[in-house]
Amino acid sequence: MKVKLSGVIITYNEEKNIARCLESIKKVVDEIVVVDSYSTDRTEEICLRYDVRFIKHTFYGHIEQKNWAINQATHPCILSLDADECLSETLTKSILAVKNDWKYDGYYFNRLTNYCGKWIRHTSWYPSRKLRLWDSTRGAWGGFNPHDKFILRKGASRKFLKGDILHYSYYTFSEHIDQINKFSTILAESYFQRGRRLFLIDLVAHPLWRFLKDYILKGGFLDGYYGLVVSVNSAHETFLKYIKLRNYYLDYTRSQRNAVCFFNSTPTWGGGEKWHFEISRSFHARNHPVIVFTNRRADLWNKVVEANIPSYKINVSNLSFLNPFKIIRISRILKKERVRVIIMNLSADMKVAGLAARLAGVDRIIYRRGSAIPVRNSLLNRYLFKNILTDIIVNSYETKRTLLTNNPDLFDANKIKVIYNGLKFNQYEGHIPTPLYHRKNNEIVLGNAGRLVRQKGQEFLIDLAEVLKKRNANFRILIAGEGKLDMRLREYARTKGVEDRIVFMGFLKDMKSFMDSIDIFVLSSRWEGFGYVIVEAMAMAKPVVAFDVSSNPEIIDDNVNGYLVPPFDIEVLADKVMDLMKDPGLRGQFGMVARQTARERFDYNESLNKVESYIFGH
Repeated sequence: MKVKLSGVIITYNEEKNIARCLESIKKVVDEIVVVDSYSTDRTEEICLRYDVRFIKHTFYGHIEQKNWAINQATHPCILSLDADECLSETLTKSILAVKNDWKYDGYYFNRLTNYCGKWIRHTSWYPSRKLRLWDSTRGAWGGFNPHDKFILRKGASRKFLKGDILHYSYYTFSEHIDQINKFSTILAESYFQRGRRLFLIDLVAHPLWRFLKDYILKGGFLDGYYGLVVSVNSAHETFLKYIKLRNYYLDYTRSQRNAVCFFNSTPTWGGGEKWHFEISRSFHARNHPVIVFTNRRADLWNKVVEANIPSYKINVSNLSFLNPFKIIRISRILKKERVRVIIMNLSADMKVAGLAARLAGVDRIIYRRGSAIPVRNSLLNRYLFKNILTDIIVNSYETKRTLLTNNPDLFDANKIKVIYNGLKFNQYEGHIPTPLYHRKNNEIVLGNAGRLVRQKGQEFLIDLAEVLKKRNANFRILIAGEGKLDMRLREYARTKGVEDRIVFMGFLKDMKSFMDSIDIFVLSSRWEGFGYVIVEAMAMAKPVVAFDVSSNPEIIDDNVNGYLVPPFDIEVLADKVMDLMKDPGLRGQFGMVARQTARERFDYNESLNKVESYIFGH
């Protein structure tokens, strides 16, 4: 049966090749249809010199474009070529013979590729059989981009023709490299969309096999230097394909990860633990996926369990980072829980959990620093801060300033975010005073709350008591908290002869009732990252006296809502306390301004929103 043929070609910026292609088929086909993806070179101008139908159509993919193109043809029998291909004389004769005696549904033939002026007659490039002549009613373009192919329906007949498609592939090595990069991306995307599984062995085995097959088994070495280049580049394309496929899976996995992990292993309770609990509980209430790692013996553990926050027990020491089993266990949990962000509390936590997070592929590894003391410039810290951590949150500008004192290049200061601790002021609304301590003989009650450790400097309170007693002041000092210096401080008070003026109250959960019991709050700390307890006192309208250290000036406005005293000067500290003790009006004035200041600067909801934006807004 004699048939008419439609030649169908898709193009984009093919001014170097299209004329040769059109010349080779114009005597074979009865019409030529060129579907162009809006070329910006001379492709259209050249095509219009020939008797072609030139149609512009947006490119959505090789398969999609070619299926659309054949639907524009007048005749069902199609000869399909790429713009950089043409027909050899032998193939031209074969197609003309078939055209006059069409017996099969499809015809295929070899493609011979010219690479940088050299015909490649071996490797996987030749013989490379292509089905390019067919009855379009018997199939459709398929395969996967960019390796499309026309797929005949089951049972369709086909025949091999003599002659070659001549493929003028690349004129330079750089063109080949550019195309390898482009095609490997398209292939990886196609594999990913088809659900192609990837194993690490693929990254080695497939490229190696491709090189051995092309260069050895398929005789690439017989093509000399260019055979080697083609074989190596083919292996390279295979490698890139699988690397990019892996990246697609990594990106997809990251997109599915949205949990936040709070990692705090300390068994004691303090400002850092309070922050971790409050923020994790608020995130949980706002339906953000949250998990918490904490010490089984810690109050933090009891609180997160009571709040029904998913939690894991963990014990961490300074040497835990040397324990690969602990790191692997944590890493597996982070993967299972799809953690995207981890926030760590202690230096020891940073070492073990930071490494585990990096192993698990966690996107953001954040160290929350709450102490305004410099980080040691050790080799391990330099590695962790430069290679593991992605961000740092600090609770004051003083903490940010001191963090890098020992090594300004330890971490990018632009990635250190200052977010003040916040206080829930609604808990103070309608509060009915319920003091824990009942004053005697109109005494003025001073208060301090914090762990009994060197940082908190409670021995200065004992020194203060000694001075006030010598000045015949009528006072009592309440010290709330527990810690390893408990017995030493009690003994120091006895030594100074002021044990009758100081009440050690132990650990207290009800800070409001403690604040109800005092008239003035005295902070004796040597340093603070953020004096959370100062804000609590201010929220209860208590004037505060503190040393002018660390972040205290960021909270207290001297002589406005409290007093800042030269560091560790007990005489001046006693002077300021005495001023407030003698003047109830001044205490009331400072207290009211303190409450207003605290509400304006340290509202919990504002702090929470900043943390939420920082975590989920990146």
